[in-house]
Amino acid sequence: MFSFADFVTALGWFGAVAGAAAYLLVSRGRWSASSARYQTANLLGAGLMGGVAAFNHVWPSAAANLIWVVIGGQALWMIAGKKRADREEAQRAEAEAAIASLPAAPPMALAVDRSYDVFMEERDPTLRMGTAELAALTERGVAAAA
Repeated sequence: MFSFADFVTALGWFGAVAGAAAYLLVSRGRWSASSARYQTANLLGAGLMGGVAAFNHVWPSAAANLIWVVIGGQALWMIAGKKRADREEAQRAEAEAAIASLPAAPPMALAVDRSYDVFMEERDPTLRMGTAELAALTERGVAAAA
């Protein structure tokens, strides 16, 4: 029957094939060395081969594969961060383009503000008076608009 040691060895062979296939695809230009696929295959291969090495107490190989796993993990972390930053930049650019495409404030807003001022001046003539005129009214006891 299939023992646990055989299972671990099979995983190691799977890891070796994954790592070799990834290297072959990068060498032939089919994958980029900075792609998530390549780094994932590298990490998987090193992890599985490192697990077999540790299981068989081959510590130099286990340590080398552990270092390989750390490097692959760090590369995947950087790839994910770059994708996240690119996505955020695209969203920011899209939002800025949407804002830039909005029409300017209509000139009606200024007309409304002016008509309100005219209305208030007609309602209370003291709003048009200068400081000296208002002071003269106050001295005579005439109340100015609040």
